[in-house]
Amino acid sequence: MRRPRLLRIAAVLVLLLFAAWIFASTEWGEVEVPTPLRGEAATNPFYAAQKLVETLGATSERREELADTPTDAVVVLSTWGWDIDGARREELERWVEAGGRLVVDAALINGTDAFERWTGIAHEREEVDPNEEDLFRPPEIVEPCQSYVEVLYDEDENGIGGDFYRICGFDFGSWFEPARGLLWSLGDDGYRQAVRVSVGRGTVTVLNGVPFVYREIFEGEHGELLVAAAKLRAGDHVVFMSEADVASLPELVWRHGAPVVVVLLLFIALALWRGAVRFGPLLPPVEQARRSLAEQVLGTGRFALRVGGGEALVAAARRALNEAAARRIAGYERLASDAQAASVAKLAAVDARELAAALAPQAGPRPMELRATLALLESARRQLVSGSQWSKHGKRI
Repeated sequence: MRRPRLLRIAAVLVLLLFAAWIFASTEWGEVEVPTPLRGEAATNPFYAAQKLVETLGATSERREELADTPTDAVVVLSTWGWDIDGARREELERWVEAGGRLVVDAALINGTDAFERWTGIAHEREEVDPNEEDLFRPPEIVEPCQSYVEVLYDEDENGIGGDFYRICGFDFGSWFEPARGLLWSLGDDGYRQAVRVSVGRGTVTVLNGVPFVYREIFEGEHGELLVAAAKLRAGDHVVFMSEADVASLPELVWRHGAPVVVVLLLFIALALWRGAVRFGPLLPPVEQARRSLAEQVLGTGRFALRVGGGEALVAAARRALNEAAARRIAGYERLASDAQAASVAKLAAVDARELAAALAPQAGPRPMELRATLALLESARRQLVSGSQWSKHGKRI
């Protein structure tokens, strides 16, 4: 038997042994994965709770405002801003004091002590000293579901034990301490996870968890807890209120003021269009068949005036005058500036002081001064040039 064939057989045996080891060391099982929520169940957190209430003979609805809810109904609040709107809060308080039944879960957004002062229910939590905490002790694993006993209270707040409820996902590290009017509680050894107190002619029930939204209603005995917390009876009307999916600010602005928004956008578009820079002139420029020398000179002068303030033109005029004076006056370059101006003024028949000022450097002359300076320098140059060719007697100088 050849050696390559032996190597193939050995490799196959190794693969078979490895596969057998994996098969013997692993365990196969089935894990149930809940299907994603669809339709209204995905958008309405109280969809399952509403179906349960309606199955028990009550009616239900979901809304964002208390509006005209009758006082013999039940209102369930979750993810609700208690302190956002004072008028809305006072309306809800008056509704409860008139006989309404209010159920509030732990998702209540409460930034102040207004809810605690109104109901008398304090939310307590055991304080842990970080200096005494054992950092090397493994964290304690708490069972997500625990059983608590129901307690009913009379007018003197004497408790009578009732049914047991298995609740899941509550904050078992904290509890409620009602100050007055205790009617019902759910807890163990004084650690109450749910309490009901009387406020006026109505009641307020507070839960230390969020048991009635989405699939949480199916955990433990949360369905029975909803019936007990709301004191649900056949024929009751239950209103579920939540701000979890409240509309954004742009949506609210468009919903309540669409005409104003449209008019404002049109006004802004018109203002931008009116004040925008045009892409071209109102009329197309007329094409010139030819351009004269005078237009060329005029355009060049305007460009020099716009770019350098005319300093280039003045410098060129001085340079031309100095060149003409150097050809006419002997030793002109060696003379001082005042002597140069005096000698040129004598020959060109111009004022010596004005010529000296024109020959002196100037910082940013004004348009009228610039014209006078250029005219004086050019006049003196022409006088020098014309006088250097012929004298008044007709002889060449």
